[in-house]
Formats: sequence, C-alpha cells, structure tokens
Amino acid sequence: MTIAGIRSLLCLFIAFLLVAEGQGQALSKDTVYFTSKRKSINIPFKLVHNLIIIPLRINDSGELNFILDTGVKNTLITRLYYSDSLNLNEASKVTIQGLGSGYSIEALFSNGNNLFMNGIKGDNHQVYVLLEDVFNLSLRMGMPVHGIIGCDIFKNFIVKINYSNKVLTLYRPDTVLKKPKRGEEYPLTIENDKAYLQAQVRQYNGDPLDVKLVIDTGASHSLSLYLPSDQRLALPPKVMEAYLGRGLSGDISGKIGRINSFVLGRYELQDLPTSYPDEEAIKVALSLSNRNGNLGSEILKRFTVIFDYPHQRMTLIPNRKYKEPFHYNMAGFELSTPLPGTNFYVISYVVKDSPAQSIGVKAGDQLLNINGRDCKEYTLNELLELFESKPGRKLKMKLRRDTETYEVDLVLQSKI
Repeated sequence: MTIAGIRSLLCLFIAFLLVAEGQGQALSKDTVYFTSKRKSINIPFKLVHNLIIIPLRINDSGELNFILDTGVKNTLITRLYYSDSLNLNEASKVTIQGLGSGYSIEALFSNGNNLFMNGIKGDNHQVYVLLEDVFNLSLRMGMPVHGIIGCDIFKNFIVKINYSNKVLTLYRPDTVLKKPKRGEEYPLTIENDKAYLQAQVRQYNGDPLDVKLVIDTGASHSLSLYLPSDQRLALPPKVMEAYLGRGLSGDISGKIGRINSFVLGRYELQDLPTSYPDEEAIKVALSLSNRNGNLGSEILKRFTVIFDYPHQRMTLIPNRKYKEPFHYNMAGFELSTPLPGTNFYVISYVVKDSPAQSIGVKAGDQLLNINGRDCKEYTLNELLELFESKPGRKLKMKLRRDTETYEVDLVLQSKI
C-alpha cells in the first residue's frame, strides 16, 4: 500500500463507514464517564503520520494503542496479538462494508464491554473486531496499533487536542471553558455521531465554493474532495494519478492536485495538496451522507482544537505550525516497518514514474542509510519529514536487495 506522493494520505480512508449486512444488532446504550470528581483529565498521546494514538484497555486486556478518529462511529479492533486478551462479551459474527472498491469482510460484534482509560470508564461498550487485518496499521505506523476509537469519546466529553504538546484533555460536558484570547469558534452539525462543518475552498482558478466537510482526525491528509458531490468541483490542471490508501472494503485510487486555498472563518490556508478519490471507491460515503469531502489532520494539527459535541461547536486556536507550507512526499516510495517498534524500514511501494522508480528502487528493498546516517537512528516521522522537505534536495541512499547492497542518488521532485 502506498502514500502515492502525499505522506498524509497513508491512512486516508481509515475513516470507514460500518454497515452491518443481514440481521441487525440490538445495540445497548453505552456510557463513558469520569471515575472521579475531577473536572478534566489530561492524556498524553503519540502523533504518528498526523494521527493521534492513545492508550486504553478493554475488559481485562493490557494496554492497547488506538487511533482517535472523529470520523468513526464504532470502536474497531483491527489487530490483536497473541499476548492480547479481551474476553469479549456477547460476540456474534457480522459482515461489514466501508470505503473502497472491493469486498465486504467479516467481523465479530460484541456488546456489553468495559472500556478503561486514565480516569475514564465506559460501560456497555460496543466493539467490532475484524477477522482480517486489512489495514496493517502497525506496519504503517511503526508501532503496535490495535484499533480505532471515535465518537464514544467525543460525544461524552468536551475534547481539547493540543497538537503542539501532544496532550489530549477531556472535560465534563457541562464544563464552561474560558474563551481563548486567540482563536475562533465554529458551529458543528452532528449527524449520526459525526461532526460536519461548513467551509470554503478556492479552486485552482480562484472560484470560491462552499463545501460541507466531515471532520476527520483519523485522516492524516489535509483535504479530500468528492467530485461527484457537486458539479462545480473540478480537478486542478496539474494532477497525478495516485493510490490513495486502503478502505475497509478495498483499495482507494484517485488523483492528487493543489487548490488555491481553504477558508474557514478568518483563517485561510493556501496551496493545499488535495485528494480526489474515484467515485467507485467512495460510493458508500456518497450514499450515506450529504457531504463534499473531509477535513484531515494535516490542517487540524496547525491548531489547538476544542471539540464540543454536546454544544455542537468547535474552536480553533492557531499554533506555531499554522503558517508552515503544505508539503508532500517527493521521494516516490512508501516505507513500512515489518517489525513494529523497531527502526527497520522496507520499501513497500514505489510510485510509477517517480524519482525512486527512475533510479531502480523496488518494493521489498531495505533502506539502510541516508546521507551517511544509519536508518536505525531515524524515527519513521523523521524519515517522512525528510522526504517532504523541499524539491531538488539530494539524498544519497544505501539499500539492500536480497543479499546485495547498492547505493543510489535520489533527487526529490514535485509532481503537482
């Protein structure tokens, strides 16, 4: 699987839609609450590929790593390891379907589970467990990742995400927060436990267009626009074909180009890489909601974000990354980590007609050294930042193919 040019598209369609086929499930009402009288709880998180990873436990499990995703209604376990134990309650097999152009997959649905976080407990928690690990999140994230959680957190608390300090703060829903000196508040529309907002995009020709977007912390890109949702949406003149990622029901293909700007209230972010997924891959999303696309974490991480689902509003406070330009992966290949938790990197995909392909890099090659520095000294985020640094940058790389090592000179090139 591949980023296909943009680092932030790695987990683009993790924000899947769960559709149970056949017999419906009798769902009980879950409750998530503070276990003390505290008014707020701070939870440090890890930020990988712009995605927020938080620790939690389910029933008698050890600590599990979950991606926090506003685009997800149901808690989904994508991968369990031999040492993980959940003792799920009332489990039954269902068929689920989401974004992608492929197939439905089987999962276990379980009701009546307990959820635990630092100072938080959830009763009667509903969980889906995939019987096939279609996302391979751990390989992509460079660390063990067990699943995705969303609305159970956002609908029960006021949620403040400090991307700069990597701290998640949960407040009781009746908390009155002091209005920040900087920042701006926006109304949200909550539909089926997902948050939507109205914004404006200025396309390549400068034409403004109002759009309805689902807010998606589980999408690490900046912006995705669905061409079939509005006939006025148009592709930029300079685009590249791309494999955008993996959905619950198969691969996501489409195009990538840049728009002039994204406007939300008084904030305007310019020259954004934007993805345009093929209609076949997003037909589930188009059929279930009236939206024009989604707003991802490459934009959100430039702010401190306060989600207030109970009062249907969101506040954005710019941070030090607000004015940074929007980059993308200009190397033309994607890395995976076959041994999650170690700095062992393998080329998992090479983009057609990319700088990497032109110098003979192939999928399966191990990346050993860049500019004289052992790759064991690089974190995954550091490597990705290197690949999206600036056009024309030269990288001297050493790789291993089977038992042979070889060296190449790669020059980063912008395709959009």
